[in-house]
Amino acid sequence: MSQHSLVNQDSNDAMVQLRSVAYFFAVLYFFLTLAHFFFLQDDFKWVLVTSALVTATVSFMLGRMAAHISSAQQSLGILALLVMGTSNSLLHLWLSHAPEQTTNIFVTIIASGIVLSNRYHWVAAILFNWLGWITVNFVLEMPLVQHFFFAMSMSTLLSWFAHLARKNVVAKQIELKQERDIAIQHEMEAKAATEAKSAFLANMSHEIRTPMNGVIGMIEMVARSNLNKDQADFIATAKRSADSLMIIINDILDFSKIEAGELAIELMEFDVDQFLSELVHDQQFQATKKGLLLDLSKPQSQQTRVVGDPYRIKQILNNLLSNAIKFTETGGINILYHLVHIDDYLRLDVEVRDTGMGISETALPFLFDSFSQADTSTTRRFGGTGLGLAISKQLCELMGGNISVESQIGKGSTFKFSIKLGVPTPLAPLSQQQHSASMPSFVHLRLLLVEDNFINQQVMLAILESIEVNVDVANDGLEAIDMLKQARPTTYDVILMDCQMPNLDGYEATRRIRAGDAGEVFSQIPIVALTANALTSEKQKCFDAGMNNYLTKPVEIESLKTILASYHKI
Repeated sequence: MSQHSLVNQDSNDAMVQLRSVAYFFAVLYFFLTLAHFFFLQDDFKWVLVTSALVTATVSFMLGRMAAHISSAQQSLGILALLVMGTSNSLLHLWLSHAPEQTTNIFVTIIASGIVLSNRYHWVAAILFNWLGWITVNFVLEMPLVQHFFFAMSMSTLLSWFAHLARKNVVAKQIELKQERDIAIQHEMEAKAATEAKSAFLANMSHEIRTPMNGVIGMIEMVARSNLNKDQADFIATAKRSADSLMIIINDILDFSKIEAGELAIELMEFDVDQFLSELVHDQQFQATKKGLLLDLSKPQSQQTRVVGDPYRIKQILNNLLSNAIKFTETGGINILYHLVHIDDYLRLDVEVRDTGMGISETALPFLFDSFSQADTSTTRRFGGTGLGLAISKQLCELMGGNISVESQIGKGSTFKFSIKLGVPTPLAPLSQQQHSASMPSFVHLRLLLVEDNFINQQVMLAILESIEVNVDVANDGLEAIDMLKQARPTTYDVILMDCQMPNLDGYEATRRIRAGDAGEVFSQIPIVALTANALTSEKQKCFDAGMNNYLTKPVEIESLKTILASYHKI
């Protein structure tokens, strides 16, 4: 909420009070006018009828005009209504010479305390009532003055207490509004900080992943060429180093994405037994190299197919297993898991037990904190960012679960985590079978690559040519549109569009193509985003611009082939 909105809110509150009092007075004095008209038989009947009618009319008009009266003058409007009410009562007392009419003044005095929080306005209202009553009684020498003086005093005392209560309520409202203003200001600052963080994260993701796409892509292409044993070893070492660097980069980006609320959990069907077996198999090499036993204990369960995010589960388990292997010198690591059916969902419980060095009791409470490790020497000896367990904890919570640890120095550690998984629908296995079908040949696929970075052009050309795709290259969005304008309708089947480019970026280029700037024939051509931004919001930004699919750098060849297969005209 903006500061302007807060001012309007305060003005509205005061307006509501004035309008309520004004309309109440209008109704009250309208009926009082009728009462005077039908029931009074005295000579002064028409004076009181006129006075009450004028008060009702003024009150109604004031209620109608309340929205146009400044908040500073709202209390003055209420005071004016009270003064008019007192004037009617004093006039009736003066004309009727009936002491009992003083009771109307009692009501006005008490009402002044209830509706007025401004001390000066309350004093003015009370003084007007007292001075008017004393003047009438002094001039007319009214009877029972002492009796009504006591009643006036008690009314004033009650009005004082009501005024204090009203003032305290208003003071508390002001205090609460100030706290609200501060809270809203902090919320706006936090929102601005989050937006700035997201923008920084998007830029960092692009700036880091773009060169890494070139490094990893070129390593993979060299690895596919004819190499002797030494060269193959060198390339394998470079590949492992690049993969290690990508793990660190992904940890930092994932942590930032979780903090910014940008990380989304995907839902797909998979076989949990097969998934865990393959995952442990991938880690077996590192365990065997250290002489450690890596064992997976499979439960006897009829339910093995589940719906969840296998990539994020793999991220959690890879982190726990790599830590267990890293910090265990002798013995081994045992993984136990089982599925529990609860209502309409499944819960996956996993334990990773190792016989490693253990964790001290003082370090355990901070183990899942960001950038935290068991001790500072750990970083120097074993490396790592200290983000892995923090990310694992947040991923478990995002998937409706939790993670914990038990450990003893010299005996080892046991990490336990649980997450919620969905129950697959009967039709899901069919799509799984279709997905696993063999990829078609891309020899007849015609593709336009829109990429401004020369290294990334070379990487993508090498990858695409290796799977026999026919490729043309445009250096930016403007050049891509020009090439489409000059092309025949059958020239291209799909476009790979980089998002951040000079002259005309991928988002605007896509919007223009969809609008027909490149020719009506290409307005519906499939466009796949090719970007280093790995944020969920960036992905949605691509779809909003009119793109059909999304690939992140470094590009995985299998993911590229899967997407191209969906647009390939066989």
